[in-house]
Amino acid sequence: MEKKVQNRNQGQALMEFVLGLMVIFSFFFFFIRMSALFAVSNYIHYATFMSARAFSSGSIDPEIRRERAREVLDATVTGKFKSLISAKDEPLIGGGPFFEANPVSDFWNQGVSFPFKAKLSLHPFTPKGQAIEMDLVSESWMPTSPTIQECNAEKASIQNAVGSAGVTGVIVEWDNGC
Repeated sequence: MEKKVQNRNQGQALMEFVLGLMVIFSFFFFFIRMSALFAVSNYIHYATFMSARAFSSGSIDPEIRRERAREVLDATVTGKFKSLISAKDEPLIGGGPFFEANPVSDFWNQGVSFPFKAKLSLHPFTPKGQAIEMDLVSESWMPTSPTIQECNAEKASIQNAVGSAGVTGVIVEWDNGC
């Protein structure tokens, strides 16, 4: 008794369709996740800017300014977007990488640097732990605003300079802030 083996191609089209659909879904989800990652990174850059702004326009005490900047950063970033990002190291708040604590030349080199890791993968087909991890850093450096004490000292020095030049009746006033 001899069996005849017949070649049938009935399931081939279905298998090609399923495999092709998996590839298309992988690219589709990759671009969706990449778009979400761009949006979250943009949000993190804004949060870093707001934290640097809180640091630059705060109290005369640098520790209070650091605390306020940290509060802003914690409120806007910590615990959010866990599937896309995670904090890499502690954020740097205060003097930048080239800061020398010289108020004349380093007034601009202060702010916030927030390092984070971003995960990018071909969901839903990427095995757990196989995502591409990118090390990213969001930085915002800006000059610190002068304090009331610094403004009053500058006013007094200008007033004394004008008075010592023999000019009388001149009062120093700031037209917009300090």
